Amino acid sequence: MPNNTLPGPTGLVLKYILLGLGTQNYTCATPGSSAAPGTTGAKATLYDLGTKLSTDPFAKWKINTIPTLALSLSSYSPVLSSWLAVSGYSTILGKHFFTSAMVPTFSLDNVPPPPFPQVNGKKNGTMTAPIYSCPGTTNEGAVPWLKLIDAGGSQSGVNTVYRLVTAGGSAPATCENIQTTIFEVPYAAEYWIYGILTA
Repeated sequence: MPNNTLPGPTGLVLKYILLGLGTQNYTCATPGSSAAPGTTGAKATLYDLGTKLSTDPFAKWKINTIPTLALSLSSYSPVLSSWLAVSGYSTILGKHFFTSAMVPTFSLDNVPPPPFPQVNGKKNGTMTAPIYSCPGTTNEGAVPWLKLIDAGGSQSGVNTVYRLVTAGGSAPATCENIQTTIFEVPYAAEYWIYGILTA
């Protein structure tokens, strides 16, 4: 795992390493005002990194670069798809989204057999993204690194998620330059999912 100051995954085992590529979603009740944006969570596609990295002798050198590369290519879908395929990261395992109750959810609905792994999370730790983190497509800054634990209803033995190696995604400080009530900021991150040994 990339170095971080978040609480460790004591007593748990690593189940998945995923690339999340999508948007952080924000609101401005009064566009053009000095008010700070609100948030409606995030949505992302979750790609399998762990399967390839587990046999890659260069994994420890690549691990801190993958989200930055993915975000930089995200505006060019054919190039992104080719890079994911060539790198061995093109398998989509599921999706990340927020429920109507604002519960961050990681649903690996492409992982058989049922019930598929899913973490319904709540924040258990946070740290500012390192200074070297990719600032995003418009230099907005990288969203914080997080630890999330089970908020209830997680399934198939997974219960903890770390959001690490973030790239982009931060909201502006105010709504002054925002023209709409809802807006999205592209981001990428690694999601390290842990669970119990016997599952």
